[in-house]
Amino acid sequence: MKRKIAVMIGSDSDLRQCLPGMEYLENKAMDGIIRNSPTVITCSIHRNTNQVLENLSRLAVLDTDCLIVGAGMANHLSGTADAFLRNSLKNDRMVIIAVAFRHNEEINTRAAVLSITQVPGHQMVYNDYVGEEGFLEACKFAVEGTLPKITIPAKRPARRRHLTAAISEAKRLLEKETK
Repeated sequence: MKRKIAVMIGSDSDLRQCLPGMEYLENKAMDGIIRNSPTVITCSIHRNTNQVLENLSRLAVLDTDCLIVGAGMANHLSGTADAFLRNSLKNDRMVIIAVAFRHNEEINTRAAVLSITQVPGHQMVYNDYVGEEGFLEACKFAVEGTLPKITIPAKRPARRRHLTAAISEAKRLLEKETK
């Protein structure tokens, strides 16, 4: 089955790291191997939060199979995309393939990797997809890889309480841990 693929990146400054992967996707689209010529969306979760969520909603309605999401420094875009699709939209179809873009300071590249790998309960695909080479490999996976089954997580209720109640709960948890 031909896949429908889209790309979302946090900044146009990341486009240069996407070039080989985008050319790969363009060739696969021209060869009819994928269903579409992928849309490339630049949208920062930090500066364009509502637009990111609107774009994710639109891609979900369009039955996108894979969304390759890349950002540098603190890559919150990938985890937010995964969380919004699963928890808000209840989408168990679109697979997020996460890419950490390289930065001229290694600590920022490492932060991007950790922002992907340390998200609790995530269902993103990440196979050391870092920088230009990683983006190309992510594109190849989107076209040829075996996509994982996505499950909708159990809902955890949000809680709002008075400060004194939160202090009591924290003390109860500490007490429980020390026993």
